[in-house]
Amino acid sequence: MNYSQFAAETQFFLYGKRHCTSTGYQRTKASYEEPSLVAEADLAGKTFIVTGANSGLGFELSRYLARQGAKLFMFCRSPQRAEAARERIVSHMYGYADPSNVKIIQCDAGLEASVRAAWEEFQSQNERLDGLVCNAGALLNEKQLTAEGIEVTFASHLLYGTYLLGSLAMQMLEATPDSRLITVSSGGMYRTKFPEWEVATAQVGEYSGEKAYCYAKRGQVLLMERWTQEHPNVKCVSCHPGWTETPGVDDAFGDKKEYLQPLRSPWEGAEGIAWLCVAEGNKIQGGEFYLDRSPSVKHIAGPFFSEGSYTKNSTAEVDEMMHKLQEWSQQLPSAEEREAAVARTLPLTASTEHLELERFMGRWYVLAGVPTFVEQGVTDPIEDYSLDSKSGNIQVDFSYSKLTSLSQKKRSERSHLYQRARVVNSLNTEWTLSPKLGVYLPLGLPYLVVECAKDYSTTIIGMPGRDYCWIMARTPAVDEAVLQALVQSAVDKGYERERIVYYSQDGNTIPRMDTDRTTEITAHLATMATTRACYNWEGQ
Repeated sequence: MNYSQFAAETQFFLYGKRHCTSTGYQRTKASYEEPSLVAEADLAGKTFIVTGANSGLGFELSRYLARQGAKLFMFCRSPQRAEAARERIVSHMYGYADPSNVKIIQCDAGLEASVRAAWEEFQSQNERLDGLVCNAGALLNEKQLTAEGIEVTFASHLLYGTYLLGSLAMQMLEATPDSRLITVSSGGMYRTKFPEWEVATAQVGEYSGEKAYCYAKRGQVLLMERWTQEHPNVKCVSCHPGWTETPGVDDAFGDKKEYLQPLRSPWEGAEGIAWLCVAEGNKIQGGEFYLDRSPSVKHIAGPFFSEGSYTKNSTAEVDEMMHKLQEWSQQLPSAEEREAAVARTLPLTASTEHLELERFMGRWYVLAGVPTFVEQGVTDPIEDYSLDSKSGNIQVDFSYSKLTSLSQKKRSERSHLYQRARVVNSLNTEWTLSPKLGVYLPLGLPYLVVECAKDYSTTIIGMPGRDYCWIMARTPAVDEAVLQALVQSAVDKGYERERIVYYSQDGNTIPRMDTDRTTEITAHLATMATTRACYNWEGQ
């Protein structure tokens, strides 16, 4: 842990102990300019949506909005729990407002299809929306994927629960005077910046429920900043409810929540959100991160609670986040994408079919694959296997050419990388590799025979982390349908289609990809053609 990370973690805790507890709320409340504003607000004729409205902060806020006369739509995942919460809300209205104005729309904030259906139902009944409060979300200790193949915390808090729903609602919000979009974020965002997309979406790396939550919460803050620029007629803000006694906190922290004491009551946590719902728009600063009616700092990772840079994202990073949010939220993942997403959460495994080593030996032509940095720029790659009957070792000869002139498609003489493999399972499908760089290096690199045709005409080789893949055949070319079936099999096993490179064994064609990265790869090949490999491979 470096200093900036240490500062972000420790200073968030110290900051929270002063500002986010019940004691902090009471201290701040004493200085409110209009202490009675929330209690006296008249919301008759106004319409609000609250997601996650059946418990915790969402329930407290919903009860308040209904009591003040708003037309309230409770977006909840469970119809049964939503109805029970609605009955509690209505039973405490005491004639202050019309119970028929409290309505339920079933919505799982972590599913694109559910969010779209919920919005369509709401839109069919309403022409105005004064406030959207994105409160729903999950904090899980173990990684879980939705039915659409997206990590639950990211999907519910940011991708669909805030970005998609907010995008769908934006036109109606812009058409409603003095409207606002309020995202219930968390002080957990103080601990991190928004990471690379693959990390934020839990596609790579070891999963941490706390980190996944913090990433999504930082993303919410960045999203409100950007939407403030793009939609100035809507007050887009994020807020922190403080450390509040809610079921979510119980589930997430368990016995550790004693360190957050004294916890706020649910109303103490919701009161600042209620103020954002009722305050005049000119008193709300768009893009800010609110705590108890006031904008709060967004970064405390520098020395002595200064901002520092550790938790800040560049404009380019936010641009990329926005692009990915838009891209991922525009259509339901296909069945292929959902299966691949599930597959990527688990290490790649070897085939469970017994492999006859003697039949597997011989020459294999590489037709497609995911190369490591070492194999970037190679052409006509071939793998030759031979079995040493005495030692049981397998000699692997990887040979290839490289472009020396793109314009004339000239190639170097074939180079060779020699390796020694040892079989480590009874099915003969798991090997360990030791490359020869002068001598055999005792690296024991994992090497998996992931798939092999029954007639031993095609095979797929990989590594547990999917950093590498060879799709190979006994012949220099196969029917396109056969090749695409092999590629599809690799995708089904968790490889990303856009990373797969196609090779021709005709000695006259540069590698190609199925994506618009062809230009990028071609430029890379031109660089590789003038640069010697960093390893002194034999034959080079």
